[in-house]
Amino acid sequence: MEMLTVCLERTADMANKDWVYISVHPDEKVKIDKEDVERVSSHSWRVTHGTTGRSRVVTSVRTPQGVRTLTLGKFLLNPPNGKQVYPRRFNQGLDYRKDNLVVCTLSERQRLLPKKRSKTTSQYRGVSFSKSSGKWRAGIEVKGSSINLGEYRTEADAALAYNEAARKFFGDIAYQNNVGRPQERRRRRD
Repeated sequence: MEMLTVCLERTADMANKDWVYISVHPDEKVKIDKEDVERVSSHSWRVTHGTTGRSRVVTSVRTPQGVRTLTLGKFLLNPPNGKQVYPRRFNQGLDYRKDNLVVCTLSERQRLLPKKRSKTTSQYRGVSFSKSSGKWRAGIEVKGSSINLGEYRTEADAALAYNEAARKFFGDIAYQNNVGRPQERRRRRD
């Protein structure tokens, strides 16, 4: 873990943007809103990597209780007790613009996460293949109860059904499957 100072990257089109990059690692840059540059620059920030490999930007601050680690998201949004700040789009984990951050509990955070990588029949969250019917099933869990969203001819259609239900039940913070990528596939019948 390396301590680095904040260095504002100046680009030719910087005046046209509401955000800037700050360097916190020689190979990594963090995107923040322009209005936060002065506050953020008053601290020394570093990038840490969790057990999942996700990057976080943190600083150390002195409090009456001692020195504690503070994430950049928590520094920017100051969430109430029991809540944390997470980036909406995890593939852009170093995007700390306020419109990319969400304040939520740990259980609410699960709705933001993409499908866990394991040996499953579908690449999408909330989708599985039914061998008995030869169709793709969509489902979602709400307050501990599983809801069947139906069976679909294609994996993409089932993923879109999940997306719609996720928005209905969980609103803006719900994870949305990225449908239409080149690796989309249909299950072949034998």
